[in-house]
Formats: sequence, C-alpha cells, structure tokens
Amino acid sequence: MSDTEAPHPERVEPGSGYPLGQDMLRATFALLRQDKQMFALPFIGMVFGVIAAVALFFPGYGIGWFVNDQHHSKLAYYTGAALSGFGATVVSVYFQVALVIGANQRADGGEPTATSCLRDARTYWKKIVAWSLVTATAGLVLQVIHDKLGFLGSVLNFVGGLAWGIATYVVVPVLVTEDVGPLTAVRRSTRVLRDTWGTSLRTAVKGNIIAFGFWLVPGAVLVFAAVLVFTGPPALVVIGFVLAVVSGAALIAVASVIGAAGTYARALIYRYAVALPTPGIDTRVLADAFRSKG
Repeated sequence: MSDTEAPHPERVEPGSGYPLGQDMLRATFALLRQDKQMFALPFIGMVFGVIAAVALFFPGYGIGWFVNDQHHSKLAYYTGAALSGFGATVVSVYFQVALVIGANQRADGGEPTATSCLRDARTYWKKIVAWSLVTATAGLVLQVIHDKLGFLGSVLNFVGGLAWGIATYVVVPVLVTEDVGPLTAVRRSTRVLRDTWGTSLRTAVKGNIIAFGFWLVPGAVLVFAAVLVFTGPPALVVIGFVLAVVSGAALIAVASVIGAAGTYARALIYRYAVALPTPGIDTRVLADAFRSKG
C-alpha cells in the first residue's frame, strides 16, 4: 500500500442506530471466542512489562546518579524512569503487535495461535523499538510537565495524554499492516479519525463504560478485603486475605480480557477504515463506526 494516501471508507449514511460500543464489543468477542489463547497475551505482557520496568529502572537510576557527580537527584530519577518506561513499553507494544497479527489472520481466514502470533511479532522488532521510543518519550515529557508545573502541569498532562491517545488510537494496526514508520503511522491514525465523525471514539467510550462495570465488583471486593485485613478482628483477617486473593485474580483476568478485546477491536475498526476484509463482523456495525463526514 502506498505511503502517500490511505484508502478511505466509502460514504455511509447515518444508519442503524445500533448501540455502537456494545455491538463492537459483541462483534470483537465473537471473533476472540475463536482465538481463546489470545486472552492470555495481555496478562503475560503485564508480567514481563513489570519485570522489564523494574530490571531497567535501577541501571537507569545509576547512570543518572553517575552523570550527576554521584548525587541523588531528579536527574537520576528521570533517567531511571525513562529507561524503565521504555522497557515496559517495548514489551507492551510487542504483545499488542501479536494481538493485531492474530486479529488480522483471523479476519483473513487464518487460524492464529498465541505462539505463532508471538513468533510473527518478532519480525516487527524494528518498528516495535521505534514506536516504543516515540511513545515512551511522549510519556516522559508529559510526566516532566506534570511534575514541574503543579496544577497547570496536571491539566496539561491530562489534555496532552488524551490528545495523544486519540491521535495514536490505531497506530499499532497501521504499523502491522502497512510498510510505514512510527511518525507516518501517527499521521495515518489521525487521518482515520479526522476523516470520520469519530464514532469510533464513542465506541471506545461505551466500551470503557462496560469495562468499568466489570472492574467495579472485584475492585469493591478488594477494597472490602483490605479493610478486613487491616482493621478487622483477627477472626476476619483470614477471610480478608482469601477475598483479596480472589478479587485480585478477578481483576487480573478482567484486565487481560479487556486488553485483548480492545486491541482486537482497534485492529478490526482500522481494517474497515482502509477497506480491508472484515469477515465475520456485521458490516452495519463497522459502517456505523466510521461514518464519513460527507
């Protein structure tokens, strides 16, 4: 596909009035039910991401400490945070790429497995590293703004993070599907949203509301368990620990499911936006997700 112009979806008139968030999640889970192994990838990615972050923070901190004449300072902290964030981002992007590969293969009629997708994702290592560097740098800049400017920094951090999230909504599917670099991928992602009504964002918002519902119950149970453990009588401490373990496991499971579904959904929405086949997905749902401005 040419790097000059991404194909645009055909004009779609306002149509079905479907509740887009629910329908997109339903369509996504219908696809994921054929690829149940993929639900494990976000959890595995979280584990390795934490390991990478911890393993790289201390060398980074040490570099900053040495450069600053062996004094503990914000330079050492930011150096550690930068290296830590970069490592965690590389892991996160790698597993996102694997999920997008799985979504693409399933949409094209293939039979992806978690192992094959992780193996195929390694062939994108240059793009993974490049995009991780860009997004980790953006995150570090926003964090510095937050730390340096007080309340204004918090506002700018929130607005900047929101804008960055919108602009990069389908960057990973672009990187996997097209022969482009990270900066061009950001422009592609922005163009997809610019050339539509942005109904995909409404889909994301509704999806997040549904996700919040799944988070709410185990989260509330975890808070209750913490209260029992730290303030309850000895007889209830054991019950608190059991509830904490169960609710913690439930939160991890929810995070993994939502992570897989979110990545699959972005991959499928992008495929529709650039006129790639989306078999197994109700075309009315995807047509509503990208209505042209016209």
